[in-house]
Amino acid sequence: MKGYLVIAVVIATLCLSTVQSQISRDPCKYFICENGQCVAPNDVPRCECFTGYIYNPVLQTCVLLLPDPCAGFSCGNGVCIAPNGRPICECDPGFKFDAGRIFNKCVRIPGSEV
Repeated sequence: MKGYLVIAVVIATLCLSTVQSQISRDPCKYFICENGQCVAPNDVPRCECFTGYIYNPVLQTCVLLLPDPCAGFSCGNGVCIAPNGRPICECDPGFKFDAGRIFNKCVRIPGSEV
């Protein structure tokens, strides 16, 4: 009975080392990298994204790089933020965002001292 157990352990060890060597030969084999290409420096797979894409660590893949919604959007006395992909101004103290104006800027709050 001991002989069979030894043979089983040897076979299992050989199978495991074969699987490990196959994985180390191609670490990208089972690594999904949409919109990019898997590279594996030091046998550690990672995505190199195609132009126009950026790596999203939550989704673990490359996603389309959207243009900055605040590009070219001037708030005047504030900073542009885009919480839902739409630019709005986070205004300095004494100013408020006036979306009704033509240029969507921070305007002075009447009576405030700045």
